[in-house]
Amino acid sequence: MKNARIALASLVVVVGALFSSAQARAGDSPGVGIFSDIRVEKGEVLHDDVVCIGGHATVEGKVEGSVVVIGGELDFSGEAEEVVTILSKANFQSGTAVHGNMVHILGEMTKAPDARFEGEKVDVGSALPPRMQRILSRGLIGLFVLLRLIGLIVSGVVVMLIALLIPERIERMSEELDTRWPASIGFGLLACVIVVILCVGLAITIIGIPFAILVGMLAKLLGLVGITAMLMLVGKKLGTETGLLGEHSSLLASVMLGFAVLALVRFIPLFGELVWTVLGIIGLGLTVVTRLGRDTAEAGAS
Repeated sequence: MKNARIALASLVVVVGALFSSAQARAGDSPGVGIFSDIRVEKGEVLHDDVVCIGGHATVEGKVEGSVVVIGGELDFSGEAEEVVTILSKANFQSGTAVHGNMVHILGEMTKAPDARFEGEKVDVGSALPPRMQRILSRGLIGLFVLLRLIGLIVSGVVVMLIALLIPERIERMSEELDTRWPASIGFGLLACVIVVILCVGLAITIIGIPFAILVGMLAKLLGLVGITAMLMLVGKKLGTETGLLGEHSSLLASVMLGFAVLALVRFIPLFGELVWTVLGIIGLGLTVVTRLGRDTAEAGAS
């Protein structure tokens, strides 16, 4: 169980690393930058995509994949297959060569006369006055934050109810995670495939659509049960090491502390959704392999 606690608690370390060592990570993975800058020098060839979130991307060389900038700034004078900029300032300088599509959504955009775009050009909002662009950009960001807050509130209430209604089962599930996490991943992936097949099969007919929705909601709920068990480990580990919680703190306190950490992670674009999806798959698998945290004696008696 110690290894599982350490593995899950490392989620906290990842969040801190995203902010405190962004520059170091950018050096290790030059094609990805989260709240950090990316630079492809002239004459350099990058055999991958460039993804920059909240930073400044400068492309003077050749990118054999796509260049994606979200909420940042792009200075482009090199070569790429596709370029996508969202809520970003884009400056396509002399020497630009985009072999595929160029998509720009909100933000200032300038193009040199000899900038070359071989695919389709989609430009949404760059011709609007700067003040209007700022209003729209803030509105979209505000909408994202609002929807994320609503989702977190709903998830937090459900997780809290799960911890209150079945605390013994949650504790047993968390204790079994150390030895059963490989099976949890495998059964979680298998369960997801089965759920998708069932939902698609039921949704073929109109009368089956409500049942498809119910199957999806049930799978989501079972995944949240498993996530609750994992959040308990994260919260307990973090609470005892930081002094926020005592050794004999309640299960609910540990779960909600772990949920607070996860809530912060979920606000990170792309990465937050990835973490939530992975935890949901493992959580669903953990619920299946432990039979919803069923007690061994209870299972033997039945």
